[in-house]
This record gives sequence, structure tokens and C-alpha cells, in this order.
Amino acid sequence: MPLVNTAAEKPANSETQRETSEAVTTVTAPTLLPLPTPNPSNTPWVQERLDAVVRLYGLSEEGAALVGSLDLRQTRGDPGFFGSYGFKFWAGVGEAKPIGVMHELGHSYWGGFPVEGSPGLSWDVPSGQKLSPALQSYHSDVLAFMAQPPDGFEVLRQRLRNLPKLSSANPEPLIHNLEADMVYNTGGDLALVPPVLRKYWSRFLNQGPFGSWQNAVTWYRSLSRDDRILAGKFLGFEHLDLRPYNFTGRPDLGGVPLASHRELLGREERQRLFDLADQFDLLVGDAQKEENFGFWRGYLRDKVDLHRRHPEYMASLLLQRAPSLAEALEFTVDLISRSPEDQVDRLRGELPKRPILINFLPALENETLLLLFADTAPLPEGATLQATASFVDRLNRFSLVVDRVIAAGRRNHERGAAELVAFLEGAEYAPEEDIKLFFELFGDSHRGTAVGVVRALDKDSFRRSIEVAPFHLRSLLTADELLSQLDIDAQASLEELVLGIVILVEEPSGNFMVDEPYLQAMYRVVADRTFKNPVDMAGVLGQPSFPLEGFIKRHPAAATAVLRSDLETALSMVWQSDAVVSPPARIIYRLMHADPDLASDMIVALDEREETGLVVESLAYFAYDEERSKVVPGLINSLERDGKLLQDLVTKQGPDWLMDRLGEAFLLHGDDGPQDFRARYRSTLNAAVATLGDASVRKELEGVIEKAAGANESGR
Repeated sequence: MPLVNTAAEKPANSETQRETSEAVTTVTAPTLLPLPTPNPSNTPWVQERLDAVVRLYGLSEEGAALVGSLDLRQTRGDPGFFGSYGFKFWAGVGEAKPIGVMHELGHSYWGGFPVEGSPGLSWDVPSGQKLSPALQSYHSDVLAFMAQPPDGFEVLRQRLRNLPKLSSANPEPLIHNLEADMVYNTGGDLALVPPVLRKYWSRFLNQGPFGSWQNAVTWYRSLSRDDRILAGKFLGFEHLDLRPYNFTGRPDLGGVPLASHRELLGREERQRLFDLADQFDLLVGDAQKEENFGFWRGYLRDKVDLHRRHPEYMASLLLQRAPSLAEALEFTVDLISRSPEDQVDRLRGELPKRPILINFLPALENETLLLLFADTAPLPEGATLQATASFVDRLNRFSLVVDRVIAAGRRNHERGAAELVAFLEGAEYAPEEDIKLFFELFGDSHRGTAVGVVRALDKDSFRRSIEVAPFHLRSLLTADELLSQLDIDAQASLEELVLGIVILVEEPSGNFMVDEPYLQAMYRVVADRTFKNPVDMAGVLGQPSFPLEGFIKRHPAAATAVLRSDLETALSMVWQSDAVVSPPARIIYRLMHADPDLASDMIVALDEREETGLVVESLAYFAYDEERSKVVPGLINSLERDGKLLQDLVTKQGPDWLMDRLGEAFLLHGDDGPQDFRARYRSTLNAAVATLGDASVRKELEGVIEKAAGANESGR
């Protein structure tokens, strides 16, 4: 049966960007509240989308009632789009996939419930302020979570560290993610929400099917390829970096019942096909200069893929556009399985008879499109999707430039580079979407020539290009080739090396897995130069943008050589380490495992400079090493290193000093921290001491730990 569409009209201000500071309201009610009243203006279309996310994420009864009380809209004219007014203002818009719907509801959520345990925290924005006290508190607790020791939530913490361009100077990616995507990140399981943040989510979410991140990861890894694809339609686990973990066995809990979600997700997919047919004519129009090609290309490819999975559905709809769209989608599904040359031949034969096919050109690969537009035969004219019109307009222009650059580059790479620079400078390296589309087409036109041309670019032009299209240039050059263009090599001066590293680090591709081999190649260059001149290289490692933690992990000997060469410089590197991505205690932690003796020297030096807080945080940072060493192969020797650190500290500072500092460490991460912190910390301390060979030192340290922990025992 066709799905019914009775949506409201698109709000006039639906294009306004989300204002985090405004999407809040006053909450003065006591902890126990009646369920919110359903919003009577929510249409059946909206109610179905809400039903899907409530069921997929297992929202609490109060949570389900809350989202049903919001002013939610289908934004007609953007097919299948969805947005929410939240509590005061328009909170965003996105395609009505479960992930996108939950994202927009996440933006709209804030202000719906009082903060558990802190009902006095207001969601009102004080005069002259940008954020409410409650939202400020949430942001502060998010940063506190990032600074906590590696524990059972480290897999989530690392996923957040991998967000592009995240830093203490730019925490927005982190704040945005944990405001809007907490439910997606955790699958709606309150147990996967960090303890310090649970008080903000406790009425919206339930204790879910996982119970712990270890269970969640074990369950996810046990899935078949097809089930992982299905899970990826509503769970955020595909973004986790699971390579460091070696969880084995079966999860304690059963995980998400994917079988029961399969039909629900299928219903949502069919609805998106319905929305395309129902609103197709609302999208027809002239090309839009600011069109987001990447989004629309993904949108159309999604519809082709949906038709492949639901091949009978579009033709079954009693909508005027449905028959022609069904034929066009069926043709496109068949087309993409063929060679580019065959695709172009078939398109040239079918486009005059079925001009609607032109709307699906963005779904095709670049190689096919370049061949198609190289043909002088005109494409059929007529009404098309605005997005396709924009795409075709740029293809007409860029395909000529690509051909010109490639033709020159085939004769001589330097000539091709000159043609490329002329185009880029003429366009002033803007707009960014256009330059990215150009490089995408350029790389797919004749890869060998494109690589040669990019390698022949002068370094200034290359640097300007990578600032605009960092992913595309990485896709063309190997790590060594790209580093050479940035002067990250053995011959570069220190100034050139620093500048190249800054560009490499501050212009990431947007995908940490893509960036990783380039960073590792940079680490190798720095390590090689470090062994030759550690004193000079201290200035390179001391740059704010240098990823010191990653360097210590990959090249511990080189890193410690630099840090040992000048203790004052080493301490300044620790102090200036990014508080969000690699807080100072985390750098000390990495050094504990690389060189416990150096780490103890630095802890003593910090204590002498009255940096007691950092000393205590550093000593608490290895609290979970015993437990984590069982599932993280990279920590296999961590307890021995922790034990050596404790031995060095008791020797250098004495048992009373160590007892005082460990006692303070036990007091960290109070009621809002992990419930097992103190128990895990004591267990790790005892296990670390047990690795020491000297019985007298073991006995002394056991006494220190006993006294430090004794006053703080509370069953945690």
C-alpha cells in the first residue's frame, strides 16, 4: 500500500542555521512531571517518523511523550526532509532517515527536562548571555568527560577525539555531536552514556540492550556484513575505532534485536521513495549557485539504492510521477552495473526518449559523466531538479577545464600544472564546493596524468589547494609525495618543516582513517631527524599543532630523546597540550608507558612547580590499566611500567609524599564519575606493584597504597 503523505508546509525560516544558544526554554517544574501533551499539529507523516525513532532507540515513556509534544515538520519542497522548532526556534533540518530525525530531535531536546539532581539549573538564557546555565553545565561536563582517565567509555571518547578539526580552541564539533548525536552514538542505551552526562539524559533514555561498551563492541563485531549494514542505518558504532580492542567471547546481554527492526527500517526506506515521487515537481527549477553537490549526489544515489532494494514499490504508487520515476530508477540501477563507455552509449540512446533520466546523472560515477559531457551532442532540455541543473551546469564548465589540464599534462606535467594553477587562481580557489568537485572530476579523468600534474605544482599553489580540497589531494598523492610537497622531509629547514606540519595537521581530510598514513609518514620524518638533533627538534615537537601524543605512541624512543634533552621544554610541551584532544595528564600517561623514569622526573618537576592538580590527575590516569590491558593488546606491558613509575616516585619523593598524592587521586571523579573508579584504581595499583622484583619495595608500596586508599573506601 502507498504511504500517505499529509505533511504541513515548509516553515518560512527553515533555512536558518541552528542557534544552540536559543533552542532552550525555562524548566521550573519539580522532578516528577506529567507526560507532555502531544502536539496536535503533528501530521501522520511526522508521527510515523517519530514512531520509528522511538522504537529503534527505545526511548523512555517520558522521552517518547516529549518528542511527540514538539512542533515537528515535514519540509515540503525538500523531499523527505524533516525539521523541528524545538522549544523556541527552528532547530535544524535534515533528510528524514532515522539518524537524521534523531539528530534534529537531539537539537530540539534541550530544555525538555530538569537536570537530575540539579533541578535549580535553569534552561532560561540570562540577559546578555548566549547559553542557559543548564546548557553551560552540560558543555562543562562534556569537557570533563574528555579529560577523564581511559576507562570503560574510552571507545566513545576516542571516537570523539577523531572528530575533524576538534581542539580546545574549536570544541564545537564535540559539543555539536554530544548535543545532537548522543542517542545515535549510544543506540539509545543510557548505560553507554558517560556517567558524568547521564543526569541530562536519564529521563529521555532507558537502560538499553547493551549495558556496557564492551558488550556493545562485542555484539557489533559478531554481526555479519549484512547485519552491520542494517545496524549502520540507526546506530553510530561504525564510527568507532575498534582496532585497539580485542574483546572476545559473547556479550553479557543480547544486543539490539535487528530482526524486529528490519521491517521498520524497510518502511522508512519506502517512505523516502514515496516522498521523492510525491514532491518531485516541487524541486524542479533553475540551477542554484550555492547547491551542495555532495549532499544531492548522496541523496540521489540513496534513492537508486533504495529502488534496488525495493524494486516493486515505486511502480505501485498511485502518484502521477511514480511510473516514469520507477522506469528511470530501474534503468539507472541496471546502468551502474556496466562499464563507463557502455553507460554513455545507453544514455545517449535513452535520454531523448526519457528525458527524466537526466535528473539522475549525479548518481553516476565521474568517469561516466566526463565521457558523456565530452560528447558534443546536446543533452535534452526541459524541467529538471534544481540540484541536477546545478550539477550539469558545473559539469559543462569543469569538464572543459579538466580536458584542457589533462591534455597539457599528457604532453608535459609542468604545462598541466601551469594550466591547473591558471584555473585555480582565476577562480580564486573558491567557492569551496566547486573546487572540490573539480578535483574529484580531475582525479577520475586520467589518474596517472592527474597525479603527475599535482606533483608538479609549485608548493604555494599546492598549499592553497590542500586548504580547500584536503581529501581530494590526499586521494591523489601517496604519503611521501604529499609530504614532499609540504616540505616535510629530511632536507627542509626547521621553519619549512614546522609550516608543513601545521598545514598537514590543521587541514585534515575529514576522515581519521584517511589521515592516519600521512601522519605516520610525518612521524617517521620527525623521528629520523630527532635522533640526529634532538635539541633542535624540540622546537618542532613544541608547536601547538604538533600531535605529540601520537608521536609518543608511534616513536617512543625518539619522543623521549627530545623530551630528555631539555626538561623545561618538555614540561612546557605538556602544559600546552590540547586540553580536549590530548590533555596534559594524557601526555604524562603516554610517557609512563614509554619511559617510566622520564615520566617520574617530570611528575617530580611538576610537583616542585606546585602543579599538584596535574600531578594528581596524572597519577589517577592509569586507574583502569589492569582491566584495559586484558582487552587492549597495546597495553600488555602497562602494569610493569606503572609499577616502575611507582617505584621511581617512592624512591625520589618518599612514601609520605606518594601516599598523599595517591590519596588525592582516589578522591578524583566523585559522584559523577565512573562508579568503579576507586575499586579499579586500587586494583591496578596493587597489580602494578606485584610486577616489581624487589620484595622490600613491593612491601613498602603496598603499605602506601593501603594507607592512601583506606581513608577513601566507600565501596565504589
